[in-house]
Amino acid sequence: MIKIMIADDHDLYREVLRDFLNRNGFSVINTIRMEDGFESALSHSGIPDIAIIAFKSSRNSSMTVLRWLRNNFPAVKILVTTLFGERVPSDELKELGVEGIIVKSHADTREIITALHAIQDGSTYY
Repeated sequence: MIKIMIADDHDLYREVLRDFLNRNGFSVINTIRMEDGFESALSHSGIPDIAIIAFKSSRNSSMTVLRWLRNNFPAVKILVTTLFGERVPSDELKELGVEGIIVKSHADTREIITALHAIQDGSTYY
């Protein structure tokens, strides 16, 4: 079973996505708000296979979190979700090694499942 961590500042989105993924063969081991900090979350719930991380409009804080995760937990695969498709620095994210990007307003539940399976199987999803 693929272990998932969800980091997003929208409580409803986190809870709905967690319930949906748990019902569809994934194991969501933790959900956090971005400002709650990854370090304590990872030490309490263990290391996920894939981290679903919201890319915030405050680009610098999102890139800092992604770099920290990549540098400290390089085995964790990353799926970035965003409301701001046109403002996401996709080339920079690809260079950082982010495995996938989904624009929330264009994604449906099948796309999230497809992206997670592709990423777990070693592909990228853009």
